[in-house]
Amino acid sequence: MAKGSGGLMGYLKAAFSWRWNLLALASAVVLGALSPAPEIMLPVIAAAELAYLTGLISIPKFRQSVDMRAARKARSSAPAEHSKTDSVHGLLSELAPGLRKRFLELRQRCLTMRRIARGLSGSKSKADDLRTPGLDKLLWVFLRLLYSHQGLTRFLDETDGGSLERQMDKLEARRTKLGDGDERLHNSLTDAIATASMRLENLRNAERNAEFVALELDRIQAKILALSEMAVNNQSPDFITSQVDAVAAGMAETESAIKELNYITGLGETLEEAPSILESEM
Repeated sequence: MAKGSGGLMGYLKAAFSWRWNLLALASAVVLGALSPAPEIMLPVIAAAELAYLTGLISIPKFRQSVDMRAARKARSSAPAEHSKTDSVHGLLSELAPGLRKRFLELRQRCLTMRRIARGLSGSKSKADDLRTPGLDKLLWVFLRLLYSHQGLTRFLDETDGGSLERQMDKLEARRTKLGDGDERLHNSLTDAIATASMRLENLRNAERNAEFVALELDRIQAKILALSEMAVNNQSPDFITSQVDAVAAGMAETESAIKELNYITGLGETLEEAPSILESEM
């Protein structure tokens, strides 16, 4: 029996609370109470209800259905932070090994610098509480950019720009050769040229986006390394706060770029608030 179902009592509760059973039971009790021999009818109704409950919970499909509903309810009531961590793990699982390694090594570098900083101060400092959310935000953006970079790279690998250009040239030549001939052919060629042009423009945009994302990955990685290393030599909470604020202020354009890439990356529903990355198990 599934843990989430509540065991035998959970199955009995689900079977008894089914609206059609409650309606039939209430009707039978009323009719039994109004019958000439309620002392006979009511025990018969109770026995029939017990037989119904026993028979229904003995059906495997019914128990499975109850277990599935209990599992869905448990997932929907799970803490929000758990869902955020699942988002991180979900993106990591979809990254290629090289990109996943890059992210995990960067995260590990942050953890190493934090341990060194704590060793110098002798304990967890107030600066840790201020620095960790800032690094989490940067790592979260870095992870999403890695995912975007992977999507763009796959798109570019699967799209042949040269072939599109040659296709457009052939279509243009056919339309020129056709001249003022068949109007249907002319309209068909014009639409085909417009479609090929749209695909080519989309490819060029993807190439520019890929270049931007690659530069952003290097820039944000350097920011993360700098911020984590600064903590070793400067334990001032005010200094750490100012650095986190400065980096966060420069993230607006990067966040905007991520949203614009949603049509490729599928990150439209990704959580805006950064999950806990440094404190979570990876």
